[in-house]
Amino acid sequence: MQTTLKIALIVILLIYLFCISKSVKRKNMRINYLIFWAIIGVILIIALIAPNFVENISNSLGFGLPINMIFCFAIFVILYLIFDLTRLITKQENKNILLIQEISMLKKRVEELEKIEGE
Repeated sequence: MQTTLKIALIVILLIYLFCISKSVKRKNMRINYLIFWAIIGVILIIALIAPNFVENISNSLGFGLPINMIFCFAIFVILYLIFDLTRLITKQENKNILLIQEISMLKKRVEELEKIEGE
């Protein structure tokens, strides 16, 4: 890979890491996702800087080609994200159900109090 391309990709990854940290400061992203995406960014920077990094790891893990290891790693990352987001959505849905039930009970109580005062 050409040096100018490596430098450009490293700069893009540093901007990426900066944007991630800004998202946490604005409270648009949770800290555990920041850590996850920061680790991914650092791994990508290391892979760009260190020559043959991906090839050495893929050979030591027994993958035939480095691209197979990258695809396998990407699939596991995507599965982790899908699982974690599904868990988070379920948790929020349960909170919404509880909130709706509490609001309904309060609404009924207010209607009963208004009926008593109206008499």
